[in-house]
Amino acid sequence: MANLPIVCIVGRPNVGKSSLFNRILGRRAAVVSDREGVTRDRHYQEAQWQGTKFTLVDTGGFMTNEQIDILAQSVREQIFAAINDADLILFMVDVRVGVTTLDEQFAKLILKTEKPVILVANKSEEANDRAEGWTFLPLGMGTPRTVSALTGYAVLSLLDEVVTLLPEKENTKTQQAAIAFAILGRPNAGKSTLLNKMLGEERVVVSEMPGTTRDSIDCNFKYNEVYFKVTDTAGLRKKAKVAKQKDEVEIFSNMRTMESIRRSDVVVLLLDASRGFEIQDLRIITDIRKAGKGFILAINKWDILENKDSKSFDLIVKEIREKDPLFEWTPVISISALEGLRVNRLLQEIQTVYANCKKVIGRERVAETFKAAVERNPHHSRGGHSVLLKRACQILTDPPVIAIETPYPDLVDESYKRYLLKTFFEEFGLKGAPLKLNFDRSLRLRSDEDLEKYHDQSLLYSGDEIQEKYKKSYNEGISVPAR
Repeated sequence: MANLPIVCIVGRPNVGKSSLFNRILGRRAAVVSDREGVTRDRHYQEAQWQGTKFTLVDTGGFMTNEQIDILAQSVREQIFAAINDADLILFMVDVRVGVTTLDEQFAKLILKTEKPVILVANKSEEANDRAEGWTFLPLGMGTPRTVSALTGYAVLSLLDEVVTLLPEKENTKTQQAAIAFAILGRPNAGKSTLLNKMLGEERVVVSEMPGTTRDSIDCNFKYNEVYFKVTDTAGLRKKAKVAKQKDEVEIFSNMRTMESIRRSDVVVLLLDASRGFEIQDLRIITDIRKAGKGFILAINKWDILENKDSKSFDLIVKEIREKDPLFEWTPVISISALEGLRVNRLLQEIQTVYANCKKVIGRERVAETFKAAVERNPHHSRGGHSVLLKRACQILTDPPVIAIETPYPDLVDESYKRYLLKTFFEEFGLKGAPLKLNFDRSLRLRSDEDLEKYHDQSLLYSGDEIQEKYKKSYNEGISVPAR
């Protein structure tokens, strides 16, 4: 989204800003609810219309000085930060409600910026609603465009006007692909504070109140000439608790967080040092593993951990790894998002894990390492059969998958699988990568050149039968994060 023109959607609470945001993007990228105050942060996404690309920004609802509390003040600051960056403003009102005092106050502030603005009268589903657009003329923003973000009425014609008003901005350099990572954790673990520290600005609202972040917020930045796209997510709560409360915002926030995992290359799970490792963290890790993503554990609030000494970190790491031996290959870093302690190191670790996920190990090296491991520790017989492990080859990157040929894949012992994983992780330096092992009766060898060229398994396999067979074996393979 670097150097694209910016279109900012603003308005008072509950006029349909997030609904229009989703409608323009063509997907449900923002949480939508009839409840006021659901959107609190700036939410940036790349949009396109008729060949013109632009950055679309969703913002929280504007409130008056009389309504301001600590959290609302932060939301208001986010709104004006977005307006300051914008090349075009979409000022939204509710045609069914008409002009409100809040609309008038906000409109005066917008006009003072002297930026191009389109007045958008939303919720114009019915012809009678559209006839009321003239009532907004006193706002001083010209004739409103009556639209319906819900049904899509007149949104395309609105976009026609948007692209004609955008300035031309050209990228002078070809930007490299950004490393996408998501920050996950329980409510109030410090996710938004960490994101703001990485960005060097107050991009998202931070509050001691759990649940301040209700949506997954994407932000782009550059560190040491490397581009990143980071997603700050809502705090994941127990599914049973969310379902019991029947809170549609919480339910959708959890769904958006799971989508953020799938869209990321690497996931950082943030732990609160004062609370330690809890069962809910293990549930989150299970979802990360199923998605096959790079994985890092970051222990936050290290600056306020009481009674810590030189051995505290090692003891905490030992306690974590006792809960699951597979954590032996997971990078663990202690940080303070508030003070910026080791945040740069975390970004460096993300780069390392990202590279490991895409690493082409080398066909000969995999074969030699596998042969040595089997000769050093042969698999024992099971069920009257000699479990012969014939050969191994890396068949995928991102996530890395090593396939192993054996006439009895179902008889391979779980402890032996862990032995091979340990061998591969240590030999190939795959810390943080979600290495998978697939065991099959036949092995189709892949060249290093193929692996370097293709990252999508659909390009490596042809034929519906082969593809379905591969998908099944992939899903049933072992997935663990690497150290």
